[in-house]
Amino acid sequence: MSTHAQPVRGRVDLSGEAIAAYPNLANIPTHAWRDMGRVGGRIYGIPLERPLPGSTLWLNQAFFTDAGMKEGWTSQDFAAVAKKGTSGKKYALGAATGSLFGNAVHSAAHNAPQGWAVDKDGTFHANYGDERYKAAVAYQAQLRKNGSYHPDATSLSQPDLSTLFLNGTVGSMQDGFGGYLPKYLDSKGLLTPAAALPYSVDGTPGGIVAGRRSFGYTVLKKAKKERIELLLRVLNYLAAPFDSKEWELVHYGVEGTHFTRRKDGSPEATKLGDVENNTNLPLKYLAEGPQVLFVPGMPEAVRALHAWQVKVVPVAIRNASFGLQSSTYTAQGTTLRALMDDTVTGVIAGRLPLSELDAAARKWRDRGGDRMAEEFAKDYAANT
Repeated sequence: MSTHAQPVRGRVDLSGEAIAAYPNLANIPTHAWRDMGRVGGRIYGIPLERPLPGSTLWLNQAFFTDAGMKEGWTSQDFAAVAKKGTSGKKYALGAATGSLFGNAVHSAAHNAPQGWAVDKDGTFHANYGDERYKAAVAYQAQLRKNGSYHPDATSLSQPDLSTLFLNGTVGSMQDGFGGYLPKYLDSKGLLTPAAALPYSVDGTPGGIVAGRRSFGYTVLKKAKKERIELLLRVLNYLAAPFDSKEWELVHYGVEGTHFTRRKDGSPEATKLGDVENNTNLPLKYLAEGPQVLFVPGMPEAVRALHAWQVKVVPVAIRNASFGLQSSTYTAQGTTLRALMDDTVTGVIAGRLPLSELDAAARKWRDRGGDRMAEEFAKDYAANT
């Protein structure tokens, strides 16, 4: 059987046909188990699956259309549209602190590795030394120099940026693809959100960011067999598929109490449902069924999102380290990433020359980056 048939931590063996007792857990797609990863060759949790698109550039569609956006645009077209759409106190490009001015989206459009790439011989390479990554940083620095970014792009929180997007102050923002639901629901008809198609660079079609297919995972600590089986039944219930009564209860609550139905049958939260929701009672973060595109009462949004996915999924760039283990990354990854993030932000903001990116990348490699590459390569070889 596929990866998910391997043992879950505890004294209950889910290998082979034993997984049949938990059909909803068995229904979680293989890519979620793969990107969750293994420890010592074994699986120790239940993954939370996520869609393939990762960081996405969300547009105010009318804002960008009025500024000249067109399908098949080039990096030059994108820069021209961003500059034309920026005037007065409105800015085409918004960014939040820590997002590196939306670097993930632009580096993917430049076809740079998203974190790590792996060669056919199993050698791992980080994005920081890639010429395409450096070109993306230089491109963003020019966008900032053109005045296309909101001036507070290095200090805005993500919630504040969302407010500026919804009130029309900024015409775009980088966010996870999974953020489509609040964007469509919170727009309340004031604007039409749209996921941007990647621009091309020097005649090469751009890519998009492939997200990690596992958002996280639930681990069961060692316990008596009966206890583990009980918890697995709970997780199996929570992982019920879309359109089941179990899925509806976990995501929307009790009909008539937490939600009513629209004419098309889709749920609509009551005032109590706005408070007693699956964010404040986050059962969906324990286990969840396969992801679907669903915006209650807005079928046209689902059609637009599906059409976008059909175009961009084939050009999604996956981080080759997803699901792999590196002790150096675990111990030092956050600190070393901060070194690179601060440098990238400084270059784009105009505080540092582009040459500082190479100098920081050398420090990153010497302080642990090269060890990470070796450790990822070793784990990759052991699991392929």
